[in-house]
Amino acid sequence: MTETTASAPPKPTGWRKKWRNAQRFTFSKSKLSTRNLDRLCRDTATDEMTLVIHSEDVDHGPYFPNAYTVTKREDVPADMHVDLYYRDLKNIPDESYNVILCTGLLEHIPDPDRIIADMYRILKPGGRLIISASAVFSFHECPNNFFHFTPYGLRLLFKAWTRFDMLRGASQPFETVGILIQRILLQCDIFPIFRPIIEGLAYSMRLFDRTIIKQYETREFRDSRSECETMLPSNMQAVVVK
Repeated sequence: MTETTASAPPKPTGWRKKWRNAQRFTFSKSKLSTRNLDRLCRDTATDEMTLVIHSEDVDHGPYFPNAYTVTKREDVPADMHVDLYYRDLKNIPDESYNVILCTGLLEHIPDPDRIIADMYRILKPGGRLIISASAVFSFHECPNNFFHFTPYGLRLLFKAWTRFDMLRGASQPFETVGILIQRILLQCDIFPIFRPIIEGLAYSMRLFDRTIIKQYETREFRDSRSECETMLPSNMQAVVVK
């Protein structure tokens, strides 16, 4: 597959720049989805040497202080910079880490089985992979956005591993809707007068999660067979043991 990047058009100037900025203005610069990544890091924190792969969207440093960082992003400081699809992970020795943290990457790999096999190879026996990947989320980093995942898809991908210590959706349904509304703000030019209203909706939507009594993963049978913790997560999070 050819790795290409579209060339950027000329940047607007003068009143065109002001109008464009008004169409993209937000009061808050933080991402609602980041708080769930922070929770994942907090819940799985360790002082062990950790291979951190493509986890720049969250401040993992306080939770994984002994980290060796790997990224494709040339503008991000890291211990190792690799190719677009992380094929250079092959240069990391076998069974060299007890813990791998990998967030926001799996959906951007055209052959996820290959990178999962690499991470399996790198982990020591009994080692843990802490991973998150998009579920109900906007298209992003296109054209390199290939897959979004369900818990069943992750169980299939990791069927050769020993077990899951944790497998969960990162957000409740209305919280996910709020995250998606914020992504509309981040990825769409919108008439400026409406942007504060939409931003307010994004930040208030999760309050409606308090109204939910039970959730089901299918409409076919709404009983104990399909009851679940969240039927509409923005991303899936897992801890998988080699």
